[in-house]
Amino acid sequence: MLDEVTWAQINGRYDCGPDAGPAWREAVAAGIDMSLIEHALELTPEQRLAEHQQVIDFLSSVRDAGVSNGAK
Repeated sequence: MLDEVTWAQINGRYDCGPDAGPAWREAVAAGIDMSLIEHALELTPEQRLAEHQQVIDFLSSVRDAGVSNGAK
């Protein structure tokens, strides 16, 4: 079950919090999903690299599937 904050983020409502600085608030106002930035900042460099590698592996598998099915 998702908590209220997670549901709000999924539905596009992001709460900056009282300690958010002006640049952070401007980014939110510009439509940048700062929850993604917060998530990345919670990870270690090794965890960020692992997530990046997962995306690369996924994209490679999608490309390979397309090639094996005749896509150019």
